[in-house]
Amino acid sequence: MNPPAWANPWQSYYAPNPAAGYMPPPHSAPPMYGDPRFYRQDVVPRYGSKKYPKLYHILASDSTRLVYDLRKPPQEINGTTYLSSRYVSATETGAKQFRIISKAFPWTIDIDSPVAVTCEAVWEALHYALQEPIVDSEWGLILSIKKQREVIEKAAKKRMDANRADEVKLRRIDYLGEATMFRGLDKDDDFDKARLLPGAKGCTETWVVSFSTP
Repeated sequence: MNPPAWANPWQSYYAPNPAAGYMPPPHSAPPMYGDPRFYRQDVVPRYGSKKYPKLYHILASDSTRLVYDLRKPPQEINGTTYLSSRYVSATETGAKQFRIISKAFPWTIDIDSPVAVTCEAVWEALHYALQEPIVDSEWGLILSIKKQREVIEKAAKKRMDANRADEVKLRRIDYLGEATMFRGLDKDDDFDKARLLPGAKGCTETWVVSFSTP
C-alpha cells in the first residue's frame, strides 16, 4: 500500500475539492447606512495583511488571530472562524501550488491542488503531515542531537499518556515539543533558497510556518 502523498516530503498533498462551490465574501464591504461621507473605508477587512497583502490575513504571521493547536484536526478550530475561512483562497492570486517549510522541523509540505489552495487545505496539510510517524532514518539523524531527542521523547510521552489509544510511539508533531500552536506564515527568501534540496524544483508560493506554545 502506497503511503499518502503528504507522508513523503517531496510528493504533493492533494487538497480536497470544495464541492460546495461557495466562497464566502470575507472582505466585501458592509452595506452603507446614512450619509456616505461618514462611511469609513478602513473598517473593511483586508484580504491580506499589511506585510503580506496577497496572503489571506488569517494565515499571515503579522495579522492572524487564529487559535489552532496542530495536534487536532482543523475541524476543531473555532466554528465561526473555521466556517468563514475554510474555502477562502490562501492567496489572492488563487495559487494551486503551495509549499510549507519551517525552521522548527526538517520536512517540506507540498500542496498541489486542481483548484485554488484554500485555508482549509493549508491547515489540513500541516495537521496530517505532522501526524505521520517518525521513520527509522529520521530517528537515526535525531539520535545525534541530544536536546532534540529529549524534546521529542518528552512530547511523545505526554501525547500517549493523554491518549492511551494512540499506539504510535513517535510522531512528527512530537518534534515541536510544546510549541504546537499555529503562529502564522512568513516569507523568507534566504531560508527558502538554503532549504531547497539541490536539484529540486522551487515553488513561488513557499511559506515558512512558525509555532508557539499554548
